[in-house]
This record gives sequence, C-alpha cells and structure tokens, in this order.
Amino acid sequence: MRVSKRTRRGVYASVIALSLIAAAAPVIAEHLEAKAYVITDWIAECSANDIPYWDDMVDYWYDEIDDHGWYHKDGFVVNGEMDRDRFCDPDTGLANCADHLSTEDADALMIGLHGSDSGNHWQGSLRKNGGASVNDCQIDAPDGDGAAEEIFFGDVDLEFLHLSSCFSMDDDNLPYTWRMFQDPVDSPVNGLRLHQATGFHGLMWIGGCCDDQYEDFADDAFDVSIKSAWMDNMYVTGINGSATQCPVAYAVGTNSTDCFNRINNEQYDNIFSDPGNIGYYCYYYYPGCDPSGETAFTP
Repeated sequence: MRVSKRTRRGVYASVIALSLIAAAAPVIAEHLEAKAYVITDWIAECSANDIPYWDDMVDYWYDEIDDHGWYHKDGFVVNGEMDRDRFCDPDTGLANCADHLSTEDADALMIGLHGSDSGNHWQGSLRKNGGASVNDCQIDAPDGDGAAEEIFFGDVDLEFLHLSSCFSMDDDNLPYTWRMFQDPVDSPVNGLRLHQATGFHGLMWIGGCCDDQYEDFADDAFDVSIKSAWMDNMYVTGINGSATQCPVAYAVGTNSTDCFNRINNEQYDNIFSDPGNIGYYCYYYYPGCDPSGETAFTP
C-alpha cells in the first residue's frame, strides 16, 4: 500500500452538533466521474489577476484520480464561458442557474477560482457576468442570511468537493459551511447530500512547486481517508521563505459518530451512503496555522 511522502503532527478535529439522527452505512461505489473547473485568464468583464499555471496544477489531481480504476475524466473546463450558471443551484430561483448540468454532474470535483472571505462565507470570482439578466461576477456559498446564497451541492450526484481557492475554509466561516452540503428544497426529498469538502484557511499557493501536492493528494486518497490525504499533502511551510499554507477538511453527518466516521474513513474508493440528515459538522485543521492574508487559525 502506498503511503504519503509527508507526515505531519498536531492536526486537531472539531465537531459541532446540530441535531441527532441515526448514522449511515458505507456502500460499494461503481465507476465514478471526476471534473475540474479552473479560471486562469480573467477579462475586463469580470476582472482579476491572471494565474497562468493554475490549470496545470489542478491537472495533476485530475490525471491521478483517473489512474486508479474508479473515476474517469468527465470534463476539465478552463476559462471560456465561466459564469454563475455552472455553479449555482436552480432552486435559488436566480436566472440561468444550472449546476445539475455541470458541477453537480460529478462525484469528485475540484474548483480553482480566486476566493475571498465575504462576511460569513466563501466567495469565488467568475470570468463572465452572465449577461444583463444576471450581471454577477461572484459565486457565493450560503451562510444562512438569505442574501447572495447560490451554492447548494450534493442534491444531484456530487460527493466530494475540493476548493483550490483562497479563504475557501476560513475559520470564521466554518459554522456556516455545512449549508452548501445540501439543497434545502431537493435534499430533504431525495436524500442526496455532499459528503466532504476541502479548502484553505487564508491564502493558498499556485505554481510548479505544488504539482506534487495535488498529484499525491489524489493518489493517497485511495489508500487513506480523503481528510488525511488533504491535510498531509496540502500543509506546507516556508513558502516564499516564510508563508504557510493551511488546509482544512470538513464533513457532515447525522450525529457525532457518523460525522467522524465519515471524515476519518471515507476514501475515493470507500464511499459512504449520503448523510440521512445534517445533524453535525466536523472538521480537521492545524491549530495556530498562520497563513498569509489571515490571522492564525482559531476554531
């Protein structure tokens, strides 16, 4: 069995109760789909600084996840008409939202967008504004305030979401992150929900230095939990001489036991059934991890 090249210490876990319901059991997966959506070239319509290497870095994950016989490549979209339509849920009632035709039509998904901490949620920067009827250059995760809530994943097909994006798992947003794990309209009816999401507290880094991180993450996640593979491979110190990259892994479950069972045991080739309800959220982090752009991680 292959194990990660890196061994880290001091990873801490947190679990928060929302309600108590029975736990779900693992199921056997069939052949699955992997997708990636990355923007490297922004335009005047939705301006941001270009990051030419981002797609190459994510491609290391995309190539590796396809090499294990479980997932096949189902689409790698770079630039083009990258607007809100691909990421937002139709049940928001917003114009043109069609995540079921793109991001939701995957079992494992990686998204590479410029990110920011917007109030209590992550906000990603888009390339196109969607036209006059939309005119929106950002995609917003929900935080429960009813405004600018667009991402509700898991109600079609998606189990595992990876956000290659700055501030995508900021410590102050984690009490609200569970909201993007279900569609409040469809999930209570069809029982489908996102299982796990991974991201970063503060700034994350892009470049050839990170290729091995993304490739090893995909490889390791067939041998150890997705959480362990992400936390081990994405924690990096001394970037540009001093900066630290601070990964976070996040899951939901019906109760504490279910949540930790999922985050500690789900792998790319060991997929549990969908959470029957979201009663708890739990996450792993590096205590005191102090990245660029943010204060040290505080649970």
